[in-house]
Amino acid sequence: MKITVITLFPKMIEGFFKESIIKRAQEKKLVDIEVINLRDFAIDDYGSVDDKPYGGGTGMLLRVDVIYKALQKVKNQKLKVKSTSQKSKVILTSAKGKIFNQEKAQEYSKLDNLIIIAGHYEGVDERVLDYVDEEISLGDFVMTGGEIPAAAMTDVIIRLIPGVLKKKGVTTQESFNLDNKKLLEYPQYTRPEVFEGKKVPDILLSGDHKKIKEWQLKKAYEETLKKRKDLLS
Repeated sequence: MKITVITLFPKMIEGFFKESIIKRAQEKKLVDIEVINLRDFAIDDYGSVDDKPYGGGTGMLLRVDVIYKALQKVKNQKLKVKSTSQKSKVILTSAKGKIFNQEKAQEYSKLDNLIIIAGHYEGVDERVLDYVDEEISLGDFVMTGGEIPAAAMTDVIIRLIPGVLKKKGVTTQESFNLDNKKLLEYPQYTRPEVFEGKKVPDILLSGDHKKIKEWQLKKAYEETLKKRKDLLS
């Protein structure tokens, strides 16, 4: 899989991609990550990539011609309005976008190519959306730019690629994908067995794997009801 991030601030995310699981995934050749500096496609020698919105308003908008040139370079072809490929997508980080979740990450992890445009300033010229498959948001809040969302989404997606994580099946036994159910993960414990008078639940020490599994699933439902009841609807 190849993931390309188009950004005004490459240094904000390049370091993130050189550590931990993402670094190992690249070393294993399971993913190729490319970071493109949007200013390389600026309209002048001053590095201009944005302009004031027509009709007035606060802030600046990223120009459609600049983003078009960047996408054209990445795709190495003249752009068509919207992608027709089932194995390639262009997404824009935007506070107006669909909320990113585990289900969306699973979908993206099956792609051959994912291009993420990190939004910035007041947003983008609306015509940019002609070349974007989806607008995606991390949540109902506004950030300074799309670099952190781009890095976060890349992390979530990469760990779902087969072979990235050492333990087989680990991604099916965690929050939002527990036994293929949208549940939060059950409570977990390790040594010491007793700490400050609080003991590890006896069932986890019993060695009865069937009962342990039942306990874990029950606790997962309880956690979900308590913290994210909306997942069960």
